[in-house]
Amino acid sequence: MTAQWGGCSRFRNGVGVGLLLLITLPSVVASQPAQRFTAFAVNMTNRSTGASARMDIVINRWSTEAEREALASADEEIGTQAVVDRLQDGTRIGFIRVGNRLGEEVTFAREVRRSDGSRRIEILMARNLRFREIVGASPTTDYPFTVVELHVNANGLGEGTMSVGVRVKIHRRDDQIEVDKFAAGTVLLKDVKQASQ
Repeated sequence: MTAQWGGCSRFRNGVGVGLLLLITLPSVVASQPAQRFTAFAVNMTNRSTGASARMDIVINRWSTEAEREALASADEEIGTQAVVDRLQDGTRIGFIRVGNRLGEEVTFAREVRRSDGSRRIEILMARNLRFREIVGASPTTDYPFTVVELHVNANGLGEGTMSVGVRVKIHRRDDQIEVDKFAAGTVLLKDVKQASQ
């Protein structure tokens, strides 16, 4: 009986360690805070040039390399509509809100960190943000994407652009989205700030 209880004790200790890991590991993942940014979006098209609105960007997690590769494969092997479908069917990882409108969901966002602490952030959306009073362009189905690019320094301050109504090429194995802006409405994102957590 002593040996059995001793084995049971060791088993209980093992279970305790296992349960502790199960409890603590998810909390490490959950502890990664959402990335929150604010900016002022300024229209640079021929219509309503200079009109502006506040923009809020929230990213709960960054897209993985596997997700980037899946988009690049869809783009190369099938084409634009496959990328649109993947983005629209993807898991929501954040949102962008312009002014007081409802937020538009984000399903793809990547971050590139540099050695000096600065970052380049790219967000790809398969829709055109409701921004007509700021962007006068009327993109066609040939230009179905909106691309947001932010450049922020180590203190979370910077600037960026939003290209509404573009075609894209997603490069394999690097975080580059090539943008065809022929039909785009360009919006400057000024006074970009990462919100305190």
